[in-house]
Amino acid sequence: MKILAQNKRAFLDYDIKDRLEAGIVLKWYEVKSIKQGQVDLRDAFVRPQDWELFLLNMNVPLYSKTSPRVVGNYDPKWKRKLLLHKKEIQKLAERTHKTWLVLIPLKIYVTSRGKIKLELGLAKLRRKVEKKQIIKERDIKREAQREIKNLKF
Repeated sequence: MKILAQNKRAFLDYDIKDRLEAGIVLKWYEVKSIKQGQVDLRDAFVRPQDWELFLLNMNVPLYSKTSPRVVGNYDPKWKRKLLLHKKEIQKLAERTHKTWLVLIPLKIYVTSRGKIKLELGLAKLRRKVEKKQIIKERDIKREAQREIKNLKF
């Protein structure tokens, strides 16, 4: 498994409750661009719509060697359909509708068979106070590790 992109900001902004894997419907030039690592998950989110899941705002720039005639009108942030079983989609749609949970893309990677997959996280939005506390805890841990490293006997 080769990780192509990660949404590191999601781990600070959201409290991840559950994770799952989904396939994505892509065009050939999007696949080539993603495999080159030209993808941005920062502002992306998933929304259920008519018993289907769509990934919105994932920025995939056009592959450099693609002819404009082939592509036509290309929008790098157009919505992309996610591939999951119908029962999984129904459960996720119910969980996001009934509670204050959202679906966030965490990382995009290539499997050993060459398929591009997306790891989704069912998450709850963190408040500003919680974010500050997490940053403070990370800083304390980092400083403790530095001190341990410098105390060589």
